[in-house]
Amino acid sequence: MLKNKKFLIAVGILLAFFSVAVWATSASVSWVPARYAPWSMESGQSTTTTVTFTNNGPSTINGKKLALEIRGDAASIVSVNQPSFPTTIKKGESVSVNLSVQTAPEMPIGVIDGTLVLLETEPNGTIKDIFKSTLPIEITVSPFLLPPTTPDDEEKATIAGTDLDENVVPDRIDRWIGFAYPQSEKRRMALTEMAKNEQKFMMDYVADPSNKAKARENSLLSSKTQNCQWYVFGAIGLNSLNETERLIAQDIVFRDTKKMLALMTNTKERYNAYFSAENYLGGMVYSDDDRTYKTDCSFDPDSLPN
Repeated sequence: MLKNKKFLIAVGILLAFFSVAVWATSASVSWVPARYAPWSMESGQSTTTTVTFTNNGPSTINGKKLALEIRGDAASIVSVNQPSFPTTIKKGESVSVNLSVQTAPEMPIGVIDGTLVLLETEPNGTIKDIFKSTLPIEITVSPFLLPPTTPDDEEKATIAGTDLDENVVPDRIDRWIGFAYPQSEKRRMALTEMAKNEQKFMMDYVADPSNKAKARENSLLSSKTQNCQWYVFGAIGLNSLNETERLIAQDIVFRDTKKMLALMTNTKERYNAYFSAENYLGGMVYSDDDRTYKTDCSFDPDSLPN
């Protein structure tokens, strides 16, 4: 009887030890949001956001062992407030975490990446990186507002793509324009105007593939936005200091047009939609006989300082 009692006690101790040992290691977590990518922030700006992780089980997580850490370049501007973790976090239970972002003064436009990691710490200070699910962090620093990037699978799920700021321009192109010309508002406006019309050209075809008149109308609008672009960039004699600068500006306009078209048609579905609309034109380009260039802009480029 005594031997059986000792055996049961020993087995109980082992089971208890094993149970504690697997508390965290057999549990998985998920984050909401699944990715921390707020709208762009200006230099010298700060914000605090709440994110949440949930224990998806199957086991309970020992809250006394948990710690959070920011890794990567984001650690220079993002801090995490360590919450008072509950002693146990059962399957289905969640914990909220505050992330604070403070951009430095006069930071240049750019993207800072990192990761928020949930760790398990041992009494001796050993840190175990056992949770597979982490929270990706992407902070865009910009002097003007830019939408965050969208994961590829989500952005490419539709022909239109994502347009979080609802300006008719796909977010991927908004960001390209912003990063290409952070110091020139008039160039950003000219390219944005062009992008709006190219997007409309494509999406009107998607909405009604039989409407050739709409394709011709949109071609005329595209011609106007291209005229505006030529004026703003100094690619015509009327707005160029000399012939050399004019030729350089022409190369820039051709380069940017090519890049925008590549971004506009960066999936098979978008490519087919755009060039199917172009086929309606039968190789023709519709434009005004009287090219005024500057007045083809929907804004006054000369009123902008840069």
